[in-house]
Amino acid sequence: MVKTPSRPSRFAPALPILIDFGLPLVVYYGLRAAGVDQWWALLLSGVIPAVLVIVRFARTRTVDYPALFVLTIVALSLGVSAMTGDARTMLIRDAWGGLFGGLIGVWLLASVWVGRPALMYLVRAFVLAKVGEPGLRGWENRWHTDPGFRHGLRTITFVWGCASLLNMLVTVLAAVLLPLDLAPAVLNAGWPAIAVPTFLFHLYYTRKKDLRA
Repeated sequence: MVKTPSRPSRFAPALPILIDFGLPLVVYYGLRAAGVDQWWALLLSGVIPAVLVIVRFARTRTVDYPALFVLTIVALSLGVSAMTGDARTMLIRDAWGGLFGGLIGVWLLASVWVGRPALMYLVRAFVLAKVGEPGLRGWENRWHTDPGFRHGLRTITFVWGCASLLNMLVTVLAAVLLPLDLAPAVLNAGWPAIAVPTFLFHLYYTRKKDLRA
C-alpha cells in the first residue's frame, strides 16, 4: 500500500517570516517581562537572526535579507539603549521603535524605483500559503505582463513607506518637543493612528485594483 504524503500546512510558508521577525520580539519581551535589563534583552534577541543568517548562508550560499535586516535593527537598538541622561534623553531612547521603523519606510520607498516593490517580497509567503505554488507563479508573472499590476504594487508600497516615515517623524517630534507628561501617550498612540487607516486603504486598494492572488 502506497502512503500518500501528508500535505504541508497552508501556513507553513509563512513560518520563515514568523521566525525572522516574530521570534526575536518574543525573546526580547519575554526577557524584559522576566526582569532582564533592556540592553541584555536586545543582545540576546539578536542571537536568533545572527544564527539564521549564518546557517542559511552556509546551507544555500544566499543571504537571508529579512534576518539580516532584523539583526541590523537589533544592533542599532543596542546603541540607542546605551543612552543615559535626563528624562528627555530617556524618552528618546524609549522611542527607538518608531525611529528604526523609519528605516523600513526608506527601504519600501527605495524599492518603488529600484527593482520590484518590497511589499511584493514581504507578502510572497502569504500568497503561497493562500493559492499554492501554481497560484504564486501566476501572481508573480503578472508583474511581467500587467502594467496596472505593476503600478498598483508600486503605489501601495509607496503608501506604506510614507506611513512608516510619517510615524518616524511623529515619534521624533513627540520625543523632542512635547511636554514629558504628554509625549508617552503620543508615542504609544502614534503608530496605531497611522497604521489602521493605512491598512484599511490597503484592503480597499488591493481589492479595487485586483492586486490580490
